[in-house]
Amino acid sequence: MKQTGLTRWQLASYAAPAMPLAMNGLIIAVYLPAVYADAEGFGLALGFVGFLVMASRIFDGITDPIIGFWSDRLRSRWGRRKPFLVIGTPIYILGVWLLWVPPFEFSEVSFLGMQFNNGYPWLLMTLILFYIGATVKDVPYSAWGAELSTNYNERTLVMSWREVFSVGGSLIGALTPAIIFFWGYDKPSDAVYFLSLFIVILTPIYVFNSVWAVPEPEVNEVRTERIPLRESIRVAWGNEPYRKLIIIFLFSTIGAAMTNTLSFFFVKHVLLAGDLYGFYLAPYFISQIVAIPLWFALSRRIGKHRATMVAIGWYAFWSCFIPLIAWMDADHFTAFEASRLLAFLPDSAYASAMTYFEGVPTGKFIFFIAVMCLKGSAIGALSALPYAMAADVIDLDTARTGKKQGGAYFSIWTMTRKLAYALGLFFGANAAVLIGFNSLADPMASTNTSGTLLGLAILYSVIPALFKFVAMPLLWHYELTEERLAEIQAEIQADIERKRGQSLTT
Repeated sequence: MKQTGLTRWQLASYAAPAMPLAMNGLIIAVYLPAVYADAEGFGLALGFVGFLVMASRIFDGITDPIIGFWSDRLRSRWGRRKPFLVIGTPIYILGVWLLWVPPFEFSEVSFLGMQFNNGYPWLLMTLILFYIGATVKDVPYSAWGAELSTNYNERTLVMSWREVFSVGGSLIGALTPAIIFFWGYDKPSDAVYFLSLFIVILTPIYVFNSVWAVPEPEVNEVRTERIPLRESIRVAWGNEPYRKLIIIFLFSTIGAAMTNTLSFFFVKHVLLAGDLYGFYLAPYFISQIVAIPLWFALSRRIGKHRATMVAIGWYAFWSCFIPLIAWMDADHFTAFEASRLLAFLPDSAYASAMTYFEGVPTGKFIFFIAVMCLKGSAIGALSALPYAMAADVIDLDTARTGKKQGGAYFSIWTMTRKLAYALGLFFGANAAVLIGFNSLADPMASTNTSGTLLGLAILYSVIPALFKFVAMPLLWHYELTEERLAEIQAEIQADIERKRGQSLTT
């Protein structure tokens, strides 16, 4: 296999910033609705929180192409991508801290004769600040990773390293609420406070280490003149494999956003285990880490696009079991009850453990964890493999245009992800409201009916799986295989050698 010359330390150094990024991605995806729209958080309306997140994401999506195209055109002694990481990191850190640790308590205020909670404008402004920093830092970071290797399988390796650190960050994010629970911190707002501290400390350390330790590959372009923005977008959309990936990622991300938005409310109101939310997240992300080498091996054997199809089928199969938890009585899950599974413990340890499950239908909760571990084992593949495939389509663009436009491609990719996530969050939150779900209700004396909770379970699991199935026909006919990529890269190298020969003769 063709090597990049990168050491394991350099691969780890490049991948490490994905850890705090994933930690914040987890709390944005899962805890933002729980912190801002739960009775034990800031108590804002779930539907309007979803609208504000969508509005901030639309603004964020607009800035992505600007940064992506700018980083493609930048020429500096430090490279094309690294200056953006250095500039974006402090903006990102400030946005993270202000979003999760507001310096004042939210309250009702009057402005121009209007009465509203000042938490709404604060949420919008801090999200915009956070997204600006994230865009400046993360779009060039993704393009940089795509440029570290030109080998079909080694690109998967680079993205797998990144995915391991990313899932590791998600795992830290998942374990933190489970650990601090034993010190009396059992609210989502407690978890995001400690996670924000980790993010603010780790992000600059990892980013500046990657800037120092990892090289930027030399830019070898056959075409030296700049391509106008409009033409670059037209060329990118004309790249058929890339267009397929964008459509796949669009629908997949909408589904993922629905799942993440509603997960806390499912655990709190259907499983009646809101305080134990962290105990579900931890094994869920462990299953992702364990499964990544298996998906990597499968992609080497059958190709990235076919391995992605297998992952979608696996994810969808286990998603179908989730509504059963809301529909069936607790009596059907007695085999999974904690009182049975922990019966082997000494009496004192057993009594201590059971105090944490008081009032929780543990049969349903533990069955849910088992299903989510099986379902979650596909998530690593659905993250790493499409990113590696996106790196491949950039080579096709290079063969056609003679330019290295990784920033442009990943900016469109990131813009699509953000806008899709905003749509998914908005759709998930408001669909839950439309079926009558009240996120502020007391789950133990709830006004939410059994039908409403079943609808919540379907919105949380089945509908997102259906969104992912849009990818199946597109992946079935995906043409950018390992063999085709080798041909494209040979064409690129021939063009570069021809240009060098012409330079020598002149």
